[in-house]
Amino acid sequence: MPTMKNDSSVDPVDAQVGGDADIDGIAQTLTLDDIQSVLMSPEPVEQRMETLKNMRGELEARNHADFGGDIAALVDELDRAINQLAQDGFSADPAVDPNIR
Repeated sequence: MPTMKNDSSVDPVDAQVGGDADIDGIAQTLTLDDIQSVLMSPEPVEQRMETLKNMRGELEARNHADFGGDIAALVDELDRAINQLAQDGFSADPAVDPNIR
């Protein structure tokens, strides 16, 4: 049952360490799948570009705490996705982009 703490609802989670419900130890909220989802989204190019840039800004803000180099790989992927959108206005709609099947 959720409880109130500091005017926010807190819902305790009973999860086995290493189990499916276990939450990662770091706040790695962005993944390669998230980046690809935005890139392939049917949203307008401008909106996808803005979302990708916001994601990049979020990762840059956390980069100083990344001792394993995980964030650098995500930033590289974000840069690739942003460049792809900027160069050819990549669209996930086959009617707009004939390269999509």
